[in-house]
Amino acid sequence: MGLFSTIGDILTNRYFAAVFLAAVGVAVGLVVFFYAFPGKPKIGVIDIPYTVISEDSTFVITEYLDYARREDSIKAVVIRLTSPGGGAAASERLYIETRRLREEKPVVLVMNGLVASGGYMMSMGASHTFAQTSSLVGSVGVVSFSDPLIPPLPDESALSTGPYKLAGFDRQEWFSTVEELKESFAHIVISERGDKLRLSKEELTEARIYSGLQGVKLGLVDEFGGDGDAFAKAADLAGVSSYGLVDVNLEVFKKFFRELQDIVGSSERGAMSPEVVAMFGRNYTGEAPDLQNLQAGPDSSMESFTLLQRLAMYGRLGVDQVDPLPDFPMELNHPNFYYLYVGNGR
Repeated sequence: MGLFSTIGDILTNRYFAAVFLAAVGVAVGLVVFFYAFPGKPKIGVIDIPYTVISEDSTFVITEYLDYARREDSIKAVVIRLTSPGGGAAASERLYIETRRLREEKPVVLVMNGLVASGGYMMSMGASHTFAQTSSLVGSVGVVSFSDPLIPPLPDESALSTGPYKLAGFDRQEWFSTVEELKESFAHIVISERGDKLRLSKEELTEARIYSGLQGVKLGLVDEFGGDGDAFAKAADLAGVSSYGLVDVNLEVFKKFFRELQDIVGSSERGAMSPEVVAMFGRNYTGEAPDLQNLQAGPDSSMESFTLLQRLAMYGRLGVDQVDPLPDFPMELNHPNFYYLYVGNGR
């Protein structure tokens, strides 16, 4: 009893109690700091230099968006975009993926030199948009290419069943599809811009390109600004006052590189294999990476290896394309649809 009585006297001593409670408070504070707040909140930065939206570039950009969405330390995202648009399906996918990211954390998009057509569609997925006065934005419309008005006679060696097996649909249906895609694009812009939009549907679907100055006045863009304004807006929307920046492009590249190392192997742990060095040396020149001579490791699946091959496109974003249309394949024998601004040269 004497021992318990002594302990009781110590615990009830007000001086000891004050020290004890202070120590507990410090301990609890440290636990909260290191576990609930492991580091300064981050704003993720995604750079998309002049890029035509294709299936390959969409794959890479989606990897960026997905990383930013999944990384808990990233509280908001700033996207710096320059794009004339591209394939219809690929452009719509980027809009959907950007909106999906917006549903979980603020997304602020900076429209740089040109954000048109499918690029502008992608921007509609953001929480807030900025443009410079000299930016070019808009071009809400569709470009499509198909067979000549009088199609060539089918080769006698080709056999098909059904009147539309070769073409897919007739010319009238082709026109109808173009109109449907235009209406879908317009609906996205009208629903996303809401009361801010100062253009009628008819004016919007004229597919005009506007300066950033006009774009803000007409409600196509939220406000004027650059990177600094975008970071401040992203922090405000996320409710953070002190933050760090994360280069999402670099983080995804590092993730890809680690996975690639696991597949092709290396002579030493953490060292770059000669094959990987050679591949990236070619990749950064803007040429397609040469993976034909790389062999998948014994523990890797062909599916994962194929995905990594596609992700190697990372270094090809931002390739300068003066006239992007010739680089788009005319897929099989059907009309091809693009949300793409091709300029006055066409």
